[in-house]
Amino acid sequence: MFVHYLKFVEKLNISSGNIIFIASDISKLAYEAQENDIVFNINEFIDAITNKIGNEGTLILPVYNWDFCKNIPFDYNKTIGKTGYLGNAALKRNDFIRTKHPIYSFAVWGKDKHYLASIDNIHAFGKNTVYQYLIDNHATNIAINVNFNDHYTICHQIEQLVGVPYRYNKYFKGDYIDVNNNISKKTYSMSVRYLELSLSGDAVELYNEMLDKKIAYEQKIGSHTVSYIDIAKSVAVIENDILHNNALKQIQYNHNKARLFHQKLQLKEIITDIFSITRSISGNGNRQTLKYLKENYLGELKILEYSIADNPTIFDWETPYEWNIDEAYIEDENGNKIIDFKNNNLHILGYSEPVDITIPFSELDNHLYSLEDDIDAIPYVTSYYKTRWGFCITHRQREELRKNPKQLYHVVIKSTLNKNGSITYGELIINGYEDDEILISTYICHPSMANDNLSGIAVATKIAKYIYALPERKYTYRIIFIPETIGALIYLKENITHLQKYVKAGFVLSCIGDDGDYSCVHTPYNNTYTDKIVTHVLKHITDEPKEYSFLERGSDERQFCAPNVNLPICTLSRTKFGKFKKYHTSNDNLDFVTEKGLQGGFEYVKKCIDILENNNIYKIKTVGEPQLGKYGLYPTISQKGSADYTRRLTNIIAYLNGENSILDIAEILNVPFNEVLEIINQLIETNLINMAGKDI
Repeated sequence: MFVHYLKFVEKLNISSGNIIFIASDISKLAYEAQENDIVFNINEFIDAITNKIGNEGTLILPVYNWDFCKNIPFDYNKTIGKTGYLGNAALKRNDFIRTKHPIYSFAVWGKDKHYLASIDNIHAFGKNTVYQYLIDNHATNIAINVNFNDHYTICHQIEQLVGVPYRYNKYFKGDYIDVNNNISKKTYSMSVRYLELSLSGDAVELYNEMLDKKIAYEQKIGSHTVSYIDIAKSVAVIENDILHNNALKQIQYNHNKARLFHQKLQLKEIITDIFSITRSISGNGNRQTLKYLKENYLGELKILEYSIADNPTIFDWETPYEWNIDEAYIEDENGNKIIDFKNNNLHILGYSEPVDITIPFSELDNHLYSLEDDIDAIPYVTSYYKTRWGFCITHRQREELRKNPKQLYHVVIKSTLNKNGSITYGELIINGYEDDEILISTYICHPSMANDNLSGIAVATKIAKYIYALPERKYTYRIIFIPETIGALIYLKENITHLQKYVKAGFVLSCIGDDGDYSCVHTPYNNTYTDKIVTHVLKHITDEPKEYSFLERGSDERQFCAPNVNLPICTLSRTKFGKFKKYHTSNDNLDFVTEKGLQGGFEYVKKCIDILENNNIYKIKTVGEPQLGKYGLYPTISQKGSADYTRRLTNIIAYLNGENSILDIAEILNVPFNEVLEIINQLIETNLINMAGKDI
């Protein structure tokens, strides 16, 4: 049954003073008008709606556009919406104003249009947004010929407010052309899902629940379906769905081993999954390791290849050939394999050239490597820059073989050294509001060793998930998974100018999963912001911190802190590399690292990040000490601990002079950073302090 579009508006269940949000597909209305020889006038349609709600009402139309996420400039006056014809028609009118967010913007009309246009929200969803206005003002969501799944963006607003583990705030930076055609660089965010997850499911059940509870209802006007939802009342239904994990049931994992919650992520499982992969400074093992991380945990991880043929040198270093190995064994005259690379990939000397020969043990012995001081351990040995071959075995086995020096052995190594190959590394960039960056680096170049190599990978992965989950993120985080030494040099060659300009602090993660104490290797002069943070964390996380000078360096802090690089990078460890007996041997195995040790390593790095994200400079507003009782800060009951709290509070206030950071105050008072931060947050809530506006 044909209904004229103006008659359609007459029948809408809206009235004077209503606040309405309209999501629509009006193509069917326009098509029906054309079929009946009527010119569909979009402005008449809009006028009919605004006339019906009157000057006391407010009309909000979506004009979302996601080009800003692709680094395409947003032009307030020219960028069109991608959510329907109605909103774009409104943008052309003088009586509508556009809101400011470049991704989720709205064309607004009516009583509250100037207020809505004044909102300058960084986040697409959250407290200071148009969506919160719709909730607070009991707006009605009206959908014209649009399915619930395709339009009810309020669900993302509630996800943001409640907090869900399958989405995070992603920051986008780009050119913003404002209403006056002024161009500036700006940063905005929106909630997105983790790429390693594929979300499926249908929100129809959610909508049906709203229908059952009379929060939503439908109206048929001719052949058109109109849905009405009381936005404020729908919040409780959506919250309940989230809190009872109904939404989580819609998540389908790409892989069975995908783990989502950073709080529950078992670091030992990551190490166990990739322990047996043969890694080196190049080759397919590194690709396999990075692919595992990308598919299961870090969907935005970029796997990059550095061409060897195109880059024969890296600064002062030669670029090594790509090395891969399929098989390596030694068998006796009876065909029994006495050493087999497949049993333990530490058995092969790293970067061994291919061989297929039969030789007596007296000659073979020159190609064997073992440890006289640890006779049951297989050593980890490599030869990247001199062509040779060899096997690593226990010294006990070697001594047994030496008893028969004339015994013949068949030696097979099926490996390749490819000068046209590449060096593989991974890069994950998690944008924050500011341009300054924090560099976190770990290495992927060791075969089956759990603490020296895999612990860094596991902790870096969980730290990435923690950073993603931060509701507000100050810094941009650059997390790299690289071959040690050569990978750091490659990364510097590719990014040194950018890193020197933007990196404010950084950490190399190495040997961070055992149950030993906590340690660090400082920068050359122990005088950077990173050094200060690490020293503070160490003295409050353990009674016996191990702080090593740069003279005891040994991991990639060597490259990042080298002359002409000078990045503020410290290395964080549990037991430092080279300081535990199992180091670079087969005894650095899955039994050596523990979940408790790994979680401790994670907490170590996390505390450093918490300082970076929250270390601001504040200034007290009062002249002289504030009267604490007036602000509800003075304990009204004297009990154990109350005097200590008051003393700490007043001590903190005494140093809030607009010059000291929270970390400075924590150091002056010799208390953990988080304890000072807790009181600072109370002072913020009582409006007693202001941000000083100074850089750390």
